[in-house]
Amino acid sequence: MRALSHFKEMIMTQWHVANVSGSTLDLSLLGPVPLELDPRWLSSRINGIDKYVQYFLLGDQQRPQGYAPFVIHRGALAYCFGETTVFRIPVVRYAMQEAPLCENQTLLAGLFKPLSDAVGPRGVVFFEGVRTGSLLAELLTSPKSPVCDLFHVVPYGPVYTRRLIELPSGAQFEDYLRTLGSKTREDIRRTRKNFGVKAKDPVRMTRYTEPEMVNELAAALAQVSRKTYQYHLLGLGLENTPEHVVQLRAAAVGGWLRAYVLWIGDAPVAFGLGYHDGHTYYGHHVGYDPDISKLQPGIYLHTEVIADLLADGICRFDFLAGDNLYKQRMSNKLREERHYYLIPRGWPGTMYARALAGVNFLSETIGNWLHKSGLKERIKQIVRAAAVKRSVGKN
Repeated sequence: MRALSHFKEMIMTQWHVANVSGSTLDLSLLGPVPLELDPRWLSSRINGIDKYVQYFLLGDQQRPQGYAPFVIHRGALAYCFGETTVFRIPVVRYAMQEAPLCENQTLLAGLFKPLSDAVGPRGVVFFEGVRTGSLLAELLTSPKSPVCDLFHVVPYGPVYTRRLIELPSGAQFEDYLRTLGSKTREDIRRTRKNFGVKAKDPVRMTRYTEPEMVNELAAALAQVSRKTYQYHLLGLGLENTPEHVVQLRAAAVGGWLRAYVLWIGDAPVAFGLGYHDGHTYYGHHVGYDPDISKLQPGIYLHTEVIADLLADGICRFDFLAGDNLYKQRMSNKLREERHYYLIPRGWPGTMYARALAGVNFLSETIGNWLHKSGLKERIKQIVRAAAVKRSVGKN
């Protein structure tokens, strides 16, 4: 009996691939579940037969002590110099945002053996936004970690700063402004005062949260997005496709969608596409018409959005991955994060990993030199301006 009890206890403390539906999981042992890991949210983001969620659980199938959902799809390892992709290698990608949830954090290391078995020799794992100093970061970066026995751990890009706005419950717009620098406050007040006057035509902001509003939203997003450098240079724009409409509608039905479009007259000129969960708003995409950049439409829209969120008791704004001057000025909190690839040891993973590490090192070395010399920002502005100019010519 004692041996049987020990065997059952061992099973209950092992990570395993779980063939369960996200709707059947009881995650109450694990505390608050971030939106990025919510099973309902993940299901709403899956829109193709070649993309699905695989759950790794610790212990009980229905009420686990550990939880790690990975979005699995066919993708590619991108070998990049700066913002330019040199070549790609097709792989099966196991992607995860945030970190696995675990009632007992000391058991997190046990996830990686079953994960390695599932990934196989031609798959890769991608952890997006790993917080510096977290247990997951320590597992990925320590040479003595069991993770390093199974995978080559390759940082993808440098450590970056993730920006947030955090305010106490009941805060109002003026409370937010007081958390910013004095020059930023002056700039915001001036922009808000002058925007309507300089726009000439009537200015309005529309909030989109309901399923019946999705078609109008998708059309407005695409109209503005096609004018941005992200669309033409990076391929990161938003298109008015049936797939995107379905995804937006699913988010609206789930109660997460909260998007904003700024209009001058009948023309959309800026947008903020985001989702909210509880008291947190996640800003996924922003964009504005570069033809009116002098009016600072991005800042004007942002302040309108913040006022609207605070009025509904949403007092935390997450700018998500990446950093820029706009986020630096508008945020009042920060934390450091990094992306990591886990590439299986052996053939062909070792070759992929060494090549990726070499290209990343060379790219970062050149990028650091360009940054210190002041050339990086100038080149970036020239390339982006040229991309937008070419797009205007095509249209």
